Amino acid sequence: MKVNQNINNLVETALSGLDNLGFQLDSMGITSQVNRHTLIGYVMAEQKHLEGELDSIKARVVTTQVKVEKAISSVETLVNNSVDTVLKPAKSVVGTLKGFVGK
Repeated sequence: MKVNQNINNLVETALSGLDNLGFQLDSMGITSQVNRHTLIGYVMAEQKHLEGELDSIKARVVTTQVKVEKAISSVETLVNNSVDTVLKPAKSVVGTLKGFVGK
């Protein structure tokens, strides 16, 4: 509880200092854009920018995952077809031998 109060006091002191700096700059005619509101607006805009970047990265990861899964499926199909092709003559011989044994 005391830690939260200390953090709140520190943040309030920092924001008051920022407002004071903005007031001093405004009184000198330099800029009127330095205050807690513009800082908060900037932070919120950057937060949305970061969220957009994270969404973009997630989309790329999912796309890559789908491509890898398709490649694995394709390789599995190719291996299964190759095994069936290689074993086809042996299966034929076994079938022929079963025919002779059964007679």
